[in-house]
Amino acid sequence: MALFDSIRGPQDLRRLSPEELTELAKEMRAELIETISRTGGHLGSGLGVLELTIALHSLYDFSHDRIVFDVGHQCYPHKMLTGRRERMDTMRKDDGLCGFPHPHESDFDQFHTGHAGTAISLALGLAAADKQAGNDRRTVAIVGDASYGAGVAFEAMNAATELGVELLIILNDNEMSISPTVGAMSRYFTRMRMGPLYTGAKREVQELIKHIPFIGEKVDKTVQESLSVVRSVLTPGHVFEEFGFEYFGPMDGHDIPRLVHTLRDMRERGGLNLLHLLTDKGAGHADREDDPQRLHGVKPQPVVVKPTDGEADPPVDAPKPKRPPYTNVFANKLVQLAQSDPTLVGITAAMPDGTGLVKLAEAVPERCHDVGICEQHAVALAGGFAKGGMRPVVAIYSTFLQRGYDMVFQELCIQGANAVLAMDRAGLVDDGCTHHGLFDIAYLRTLPNTVLMAPANAEELEAMLAFAVEHPAVVGVRYPRDTAPAADGPVPLVEFGKAVTLREGGDVVLCAYGTMVPLAEAAAELLATHGVEATVLNARFAKPVDTAAVWGACEDARLLVTLEEHATAGGFGAAVLEALAAEGRALPPTLLVGVPDRFVEHGTRARLLEKLGFTPRGIADRILEAVGSPTLSASER
Repeated sequence: MALFDSIRGPQDLRRLSPEELTELAKEMRAELIETISRTGGHLGSGLGVLELTIALHSLYDFSHDRIVFDVGHQCYPHKMLTGRRERMDTMRKDDGLCGFPHPHESDFDQFHTGHAGTAISLALGLAAADKQAGNDRRTVAIVGDASYGAGVAFEAMNAATELGVELLIILNDNEMSISPTVGAMSRYFTRMRMGPLYTGAKREVQELIKHIPFIGEKVDKTVQESLSVVRSVLTPGHVFEEFGFEYFGPMDGHDIPRLVHTLRDMRERGGLNLLHLLTDKGAGHADREDDPQRLHGVKPQPVVVKPTDGEADPPVDAPKPKRPPYTNVFANKLVQLAQSDPTLVGITAAMPDGTGLVKLAEAVPERCHDVGICEQHAVALAGGFAKGGMRPVVAIYSTFLQRGYDMVFQELCIQGANAVLAMDRAGLVDDGCTHHGLFDIAYLRTLPNTVLMAPANAEELEAMLAFAVEHPAVVGVRYPRDTAPAADGPVPLVEFGKAVTLREGGDVVLCAYGTMVPLAEAAAELLATHGVEATVLNARFAKPVDTAAVWGACEDARLLVTLEEHATAGGFGAAVLEALAAEGRALPPTLLVGVPDRFVEHGTRARLLEKLGFTPRGIADRILEAVGSPTLSASER
């Protein structure tokens, strides 16, 4: 019987010896690799903290104590140990486990977290609340090294001593976020990795000071301050001690016996403590050295039929060649533009691969800047580049641009900057509500000096990007994490604030934005079978809205329908209605098709679109019901 099969919950770990915990780690690692290789998900980060997770659960009772993960994708081993092992094969599937901690899944999960840098703030809040209530809980925050580059982590440490709480921060130092960690903090950690174990080095320095002739233990205040400087040079971790944390490490984060011994001692310590662990992202996986970035997010692997003639058969249901994703279309066009325009620069916040900016880094490395997990700095940096006469393109996920919103407002819009916000992962994504890009239209269109665009196909994205880098404003271009369809014929010139009419009909008007354009065309075909003729507008712009085109199409129409892969509250549809009302137009009956006012959980983008009714059939039925016609029959569907 496998040792893991005897574990029914974290409490069972407390009867195991450190050697048995080490054996358990081997079994869990093999199972995690096998499961996530089939389902897809975040693999490398979980493998890196597997021994740490086991050690913590063997010493703490996190049904009472608190554990906070930063960022949340480190939590897979934690889920395996807290009653969710049997459901790991549902990871990120519809109605399955979330790829991040989720309180709805388990009481062991404190927060639903998917963005980096906030664990220390959250943990401090928990610890302070427990202190106020007189609870005896202990709080532990596991923070990836790249998250320490986020300013909010330093803001939290700066405030920690004022709260007078007990808190253990574990620095999971693997030299990686998704791509290699960048910046001064990364270089500082590297120097610490190469130095001696700090807890031992600190004692050696103190003993050395005691034996300095004429000084010893009797030193005045001036000399003591000088010796503090000496200690900061000779020993690592001084930065954290200046914030009031007692620093320990660095030490091997995969050595369970030593982890258990160290964590047991630290559990009894009071005050603020930081344990620096050196871990290997993807530890135990054969590909970790060749391609550690690929292990961050693993795609499901196709099932291979067992060979019958000595040679492997091709995968079952091997996918047919697809068109390129929007990310690649953007990246290739950006490189082309940069090669002809020496003022164009690209900026990313720790996502050179995810945004495609790695291609720009390969083509013109001096004009591609990765600032780490610092979205606010990325946007503000673009403001400086723009003021200096450059043309900055900030390639960023829609959900992460939310973190830099104030910088869009002050450092770009107020300054009248010429900058492009290339918003990847706009709309629905697999990872769930922490990562859906469903709010960018609403939070950007209220700001003066902004222009918002969305392409319906690959060729339109290329044309919009070329337009955006030349336009004297802050231009946001949104596109999904999906393949980019080809244009059906030549793409009309992108003209500022102008929509394109794709189909004419007198009954209803389908005004679609971005990814919803092909859906609107397909729905119009279905409506025609019911005798309802539809005009289809490719809006192209959410700001400014082409009111002349919309109103011209609506004059005799029975219904106006707006379609967007975005929250309806404050989104494209609302922008259309506001623009028409501002011109004193009498509004026709209107149907706003978008994401309802709730958080949408995880699942494949295609499945989520279907569940929300974003299908030709779903849209056609809603329109037929609105105009009082029978909905489509089962055979027509």
